Amino acid sequence: MPDLICKTRYFRMGEKAPKNSCFKGVVTPSSIFGGSGSYFNYTERYNGKEEESLLDYTGRYGCTMTSDGYLDTDEKKEAFISKGIESLQKPGSVVYEIICSLESYEKATYYSLTNQDQFSAIVTRIMPSYIRSLGMDPDNVSWWEDFHPENRTSITPHPHIHLLFYENEPSHTFDHLYGKLPRKSISDFKRMFANQMIRRLDYGKYRKTFEEIDLAKRDVLEKIQHIRFENIQTVKDLYAVLPEHGRLQINSANIAPYKDAVYKVVDNLLESDQCEFAWNNYLGSLKKYDYTVDYVTHDGISRSEKEISKTKQQIANMVLQGKKDAMDAFDYEEIVYNDNYKEVDGDKGVLYKDPSIVRDRLSSRDPDTPIMKGIGSLLAKRQREIEQEIEEYLDRDKGYSYSM
Repeated sequence: MPDLICKTRYFRMGEKAPKNSCFKGVVTPSSIFGGSGSYFNYTERYNGKEEESLLDYTGRYGCTMTSDGYLDTDEKKEAFISKGIESLQKPGSVVYEIICSLESYEKATYYSLTNQDQFSAIVTRIMPSYIRSLGMDPDNVSWWEDFHPENRTSITPHPHIHLLFYENEPSHTFDHLYGKLPRKSISDFKRMFANQMIRRLDYGKYRKTFEEIDLAKRDVLEKIQHIRFENIQTVKDLYAVLPEHGRLQINSANIAPYKDAVYKVVDNLLESDQCEFAWNNYLGSLKKYDYTVDYVTHDGISRSEKEISKTKQQIANMVLQGKKDAMDAFDYEEIVYNDNYKEVDGDKGVLYKDPSIVRDRLSSRDPDTPIMKGIGSLLAKRQREIEQEIEEYLDRDKGYSYSM
């Protein structure tokens, strides 16, 4: 059995809750934030049993933690409830709940998670990142969390928390799912929560694991930085067909039609002799972390996929920046695309602005010949022409008429 178990459900205002929500009747702001029978009152109870509560749990100990801080006074609690009722009266309001449970008190003690303060410290740390992972704005989301030390529905008591959150101004982010959170959301939460459990268990080991990941990633990026893109045939072919104008960023609309081609170049670079060892070392450090998290959750949660995607995105932008640097530093656009210079390579009448022509020409070049060599010869030719014009200008009194 995993050390950490998480379940989700949701309450959509003005409608009957789904069958799997364990909620009866039509959901209203009063159902959540009303009087003694409300869900907030149930999770917030300090001690003693509430036999007719929603899920028939015992009480809990400690102050409710919220996005506004601890509700350690009646004034703070009333203000939070009032704001919540006002938010949930807006059309399309949804309250999401995550119930996060540990296998046993022994496991809770092992991770030093035995009271409200310890659980709320984790929740406070991860909630901003988790909310952003859902595509929501942390400044537009309110939440509260309560710790329940045990429950009466299981032979073995499971210390657990109830975490509920909602948008102050409904964005209808998950209307296409009837308000339900996507399946991936629970995996993201479990990974973030498990990460903090590992941190509490052995901070030195936790820090070392992430230092290894960061160092391995930095090594990969440094290897990429030292590659001269103008010497790589696949990169030159890519540069030849990319747009001449607009943003050179992998997630820009300007690059969208070329995205697959850019990532193919990135994969080729990572498989090259310069990068292969560093890249495999980076993947190994991520797998090591995944194994540690899976020990807590037992559900194969992986950090690798997301981190690999982010790293490849960084490299893609480095490749695209390489084209911009070449254009800025070597007048790349004028020399490669300007038809005034097409006769230098014997292609009279052919415009270099045709991507297919440019791609074919670059592909036919000797891959060991840097593009700088071709650029240099063109610049030298133009320099000689300028010098000749100067000489002719100086001889203008000798029968030569110069015109601009």
